[in-house]
Amino acid sequence: MQKTLITALLMAFISIGAIAQNTKPNLEHRIYPGTVTTTDGETIKGYIRNTGNENNQNKCTFYTDMDDERTKKVYKPSELKGFSIENFQYKSMDYSGNIGLGKATRSFLFIAKPGVISMYLYYIGGEEQPVWQKGDEEPVSNASMLFGFKKAMQKLVGDDADLAGKTDRKEKGYGKLDIMAIVDEYNT
Repeated sequence: MQKTLITALLMAFISIGAIAQNTKPNLEHRIYPGTVTTTDGETIKGYIRNTGNENNQNKCTFYTDMDDERTKKVYKPSELKGFSIENFQYKSMDYSGNIGLGKATRSFLFIAKPGVISMYLYYIGGEEQPVWQKGDEEPVSNASMLFGFKKAMQKLVGDDADLAGKTDRKEKGYGKLDIMAIVDEYNT
């Protein structure tokens, strides 16, 4: 029984990670056209230095002129709503990983799949962790989705009685391994 549970959880982590890998940014470490969105909603066009998946979570290095180092401004996640590099977008939110201990820290999370319920990627130790968020509500981690599936899904899709009932009863096609399909159904 325990071996079966561990195998099922491992498969869930692998399948969710495989879905996420198709959407992650794969840019060189250099300056790209981009935008920053300030906390008051103003969007400013310019250039962003891509520093890699994990480093992009901690800061945004913005230039109004990519050839002039004097126009450089480094933003913390608490100073922006988000930023974009090329067509890749990041959102600022409180999140510290699957098993965040204590108060969550503000980070820029990569928007892997936008929607009413958006899927984000959080990078830690070279690994990516999927995160789901409905609007500006508290994000739902991959770990809470796998270990408290009913509660986590109710938090995300609870306002759709039909879908919430299917996930609560764990009908075929509405279980832990079907998270992306459930989110896609809700978003449509």
